[in-house]
Amino acid sequence: MWLIISLGLLHAGVMATAYFWGPQYPIATMVFFACSLLATFKLLKRQFKRHQIILQSLDHGLQSLRDNDFSVSLNHQKEKSYNPIIDAFNQTCSKLRDERQRLYQREMMLDKVLNASPMVTILVDHRDTIVFTNNSAQQAFELNGSIVGRQWTSLVNSLAPEFQHALNHHGETIFTLTDSQGAQQAWHVTNSSVTIHQARHKLFLLKTITQELSKQEVATWKKVISVISHELNNSIAPISSMCHSGELLAKNLDEPRLNRVFNTISGRVNHLNDFIKGYATLTKVKLPHKQPIMWPELVEQLQTLYPFELLSALPSTSIDGDLAQLEQVFINVLKNAHEADASGKISINFDTTAHGLEITINDNGSGMSAEVIQNALLPFYSTKHSGTGLGLALCREIIEAHEGKLIFNNRDQGGLSVLIILPIID
Repeated sequence: MWLIISLGLLHAGVMATAYFWGPQYPIATMVFFACSLLATFKLLKRQFKRHQIILQSLDHGLQSLRDNDFSVSLNHQKEKSYNPIIDAFNQTCSKLRDERQRLYQREMMLDKVLNASPMVTILVDHRDTIVFTNNSAQQAFELNGSIVGRQWTSLVNSLAPEFQHALNHHGETIFTLTDSQGAQQAWHVTNSSVTIHQARHKLFLLKTITQELSKQEVATWKKVISVISHELNNSIAPISSMCHSGELLAKNLDEPRLNRVFNTISGRVNHLNDFIKGYATLTKVKLPHKQPIMWPELVEQLQTLYPFELLSALPSTSIDGDLAQLEQVFINVLKNAHEADASGKISINFDTTAHGLEITINDNGSGMSAEVIQNALLPFYSTKHSGTGLGLALCREIIEAHEGKLIFNNRDQGGLSVLIILPIID
């Protein structure tokens, strides 16, 4: 505005001078006119330079925004006509800074959630390159170094055929795979397409559902046992009562044969009642009362009950567990080992690995067939004539309540190897 006023006054002076003194002093008028033109040029040049500086500042600021640098800001100018544009630019930068900070916090939270999730997450771009994985993916494939940047197809081709089929199938798939410890693992795989930055990507979500299936299986068995126990108890109670009444009548009649009949019936009823109570314990396993396990005391106590050879030093890592429940598991496994191995050469080995504390109990018996290994942990299943099929099912229930695993494998040199895996305290 000041430039317009200055130029207006200067040009008005030139016109007044030319009108009043031009004819009398033509040379002075021409000199004054030339000076006016020079002054006008300098004023316009100065204004143009300031205008160029402001435009250059805006251009640099926009370039910074294109480079994702939102920390820039422009200073106000003496020429107030530029300030609204400068204010708009600074407000835009401030809003972009805040939005980027919010996005950064969300990305950090999402990254923590994904890396803490047990679900394997893998993102593959349109060039068949792995661009993102979480910690679970690295552990699931058990490869040295990061798998980010590798070709997805070559990685899939190095896996088991069941794994390849599931990963190449679009949609949802469930398959079973034997892990490095010899245990059967059930997997749920989801293969879907997503668009990121206008490019097509493939998102693979893998989750082991072995534990969920096991819990569902145990819950089903518990329900079956509860129903059977309820119905049998409803029948046993009146039979027991009538049997007692029959025993009293038999005594009054002084008939020995009736006494034997009723005694036999009473004995079988009591046996059936004990049988039902035994299975009822499977449905009433309490949540473990966890506390640090003192291994020397536990091992010494187990040695007095079922002798074994200790092949390693006792673990120095901290394990939280229910001492009474874990002792019950070890007693059951050691008892089975001594029954299977007449020589009594039972051994226990402790080993700390990435999976947790691995406790291996070996015997030199005849081992198990594939069918027995597959069904050993099921309630009602037993290879012993007088067995109830309750012991190992109860062991599995206790170990899984401790977030561990119970695995059976036949040894190459003969005998059975029972692997108990317990999580380690971080």
